[in-house]
Amino acid sequence: MRKSLFFLSLLMLIALPLIPSGAALAELHRAQTTDELPEVLDSGFLAESDGGWYYQNHEEGLWIYLSSTERVEITRNQTTSPKMTWYVADIVCRRGTTLFTRSWNEKKPGKTQGLPQDIAQRDHVVFAMSGDFYSYRVKHDRYPGVIIRDGSAIYKKTYSKYVRAVPNLDTIAFFPSGKAEVNESHEVSAKEYLSRGAETVLAFGPVLLRNGEIPDLSYKDFTHLEPRLCLGIVEDGHYIALLVEGRKTHSDGATLQTCAQILQDLGCDAALNLDGGNTAAMLFLSESVQLSNSGGVDVNDRPIPDIIGVGTY
Repeated sequence: MRKSLFFLSLLMLIALPLIPSGAALAELHRAQTTDELPEVLDSGFLAESDGGWYYQNHEEGLWIYLSSTERVEITRNQTTSPKMTWYVADIVCRRGTTLFTRSWNEKKPGKTQGLPQDIAQRDHVVFAMSGDFYSYRVKHDRYPGVIIRDGSAIYKKTYSKYVRAVPNLDTIAFFPSGKAEVNESHEVSAKEYLSRGAETVLAFGPVLLRNGEIPDLSYKDFTHLEPRLCLGIVEDGHYIALLVEGRKTHSDGATLQTCAQILQDLGCDAALNLDGGNTAAMLFLSESVQLSNSGGVDVNDRPIPDIIGVGTY
């Protein structure tokens, strides 16, 4: 697996409140080679005057974004036994910046849906991924889980005990202080999250890592080979997004145990499984990083209520 470009010192950086929805970089520069990327400051980020820089090479399987507030590196990884293709997005946010969500319908979140690439393109989001697809559960009259966006609870009803299912509505929460955490569905209510100042809470599950440990993921619904999407927490302001392709000629998918092991090996202390299958999307400058069966760029065809993003331009 390709070694991350991030400096170890960045692990101690703390993220604060979400960036405003209208924030954008004045300039975005493309590097034709990685050597053309500018050197970073001691903080690990670019000077504010440098704008934003990026490098992308779909054939190589490498995407990099640098700015004065974020640093993102996506790498493609492949093995033949098992037959698996997966993507690791190593994300570091400077103080004052963190992950954010963008809804297709900002006035009525979840009421209508859009393709992830369309949301990312409309809102000029550099790195984007799909999330918990809560609108599907609402439409089919299922418990939606604790869903918080921009500091407001959209839905609150969740399971009162641990459920062995996908999803089991376990949560991952992000706070203005930069703190991020995972919890089982019954452990923290929407009211409690809001009282603690949570800005964003996603519900899907199950939890894949907690306090650096992998829980029991041997239940049959957790062991199928499927396309997967997961989000891990290394430290405040440092996240790992993992997407495993599946149902393709070059990738059979993965079990949740495999995903948890990858995230643990990458240094995550906590992680949550998000909606996989056809929902799983990872985008760079609104283009999918995934491979089609022909080897070109895959196209996401499932509309979703919102995306998780880092960086704007």
